[in-house]
Amino acid sequence: MRVSSRADYGVRALFDLAERYGQGPIQSRDIAARRRIPEAYLHQVLGALGRSGLVRSTRGPQGGHELIHPPSEITILDALEILDGPDRRAHPHPPAADEPDIVHQVWHGLQQQSCDYLRSITLETLLDRARQPNPAGTYSI
Repeated sequence: MRVSSRADYGVRALFDLAERYGQGPIQSRDIAARRRIPEAYLHQVLGALGRSGLVRSTRGPQGGHELIHPPSEITILDALEILDGPDRRAHPHPPAADEPDIVHQVWHGLQQQSCDYLRSITLETLLDRARQPNPAGTYSI
């Protein structure tokens, strides 16, 4: 599965907003600096997330962006579908109606597992993972 720059930046921006959920609007220049996202690109991504109802944007000196829903209610799949649309590449050639297509079934199964996995990860899941201490690396010679 490929993840576009748009989706990657969008999930990073959502994660940044999730870390600050409930703290009021966060300015895009701060998000861009923390996540190393080009600010012009970030504006496009936040616009799409705003039109979809995940992010609220407020103009003005005290303005910025904030999540509309709690991090536990926003999945990675939600973000990818908003930013890139549904993934149709997994099964480009549907089988003929009168015969089973085993290969098509494999691609369809792969897409379903990918969607199920991404649907199981919320922004809260990412926050929990970020809070866990990183285990020390194990090295052997």
